[in-house]
Amino acid sequence: RYKSIVCEENHYFKELVRYIHLNPLRASLVETLAKLDRYKWCGHSVIMNRCQNPWQDRRYVLKWFGRKERDAKKSYREFVKKGIALGKRPDLTGGGLIRSMGGWSIVKAMRNSGIKEKSDARILGSGEFVSELIKHAEEKVKYQLPAMELQKIITAEIEIQCKKEKVAVAMLQSGSRRPPLPKLRRAITLKLINEYGVSLAETARRLGISTSGVAQILRRSERV
Repeated sequence: RYKSIVCEENHYFKELVRYIHLNPLRASLVETLAKLDRYKWCGHSVIMNRCQNPWQDRRYVLKWFGRKERDAKKSYREFVKKGIALGKRPDLTGGGLIRSMGGWSIVKAMRNSGIKEKSDARILGSGEFVSELIKHAEEKVKYQLPAMELQKIITAEIEIQCKKEKVAVAMLQSGSRRPPLPKLRRAITLKLINEYGVSLAETARRLGISTSGVAQILRRSERV
């Protein structure tokens, strides 16, 4: 079953991308990194520009590895290659607390010392990051509407904003990043979550993007 988590970008993003993209190799679905480069069922092949997924933002990933695409792609692949020998990572696959602290042994040591750390299985990050994100989510939900009414409001809001920008709703939900779609998704995301308390998952579903993509929009808006 697919499960999406929110990731503390600065500390975990590159590691998590590498870990996820190496899943087919660890599971023996492909035998080598060269074959993984062309494996269409994994995001790694998109980053390497061997396959295309309109919903996947390869440029965002590559910018973590360099300014020029050629150099960034080379640096990214080398980073992925170094991860092969690391095997399974408890800090990236355990429950919320185990992930946050970097492994079960660290969790036990902290418990023996009487240290408590905030955790949530939906979030990959430090205790402080987890607390901040949960607090942010709780503060934004001002009131709750009946499910049917909320769905009507979401639909109406999307249609109004799309009409303003002369964009078809289907195009908004296509995953394309052509202007003005990213800006439009950002505006709709902030309104749905901040004013109506729509969940990150539902917002993502209605806009045709990932839950982590919605979380990134929220975090970037706070920096402005």
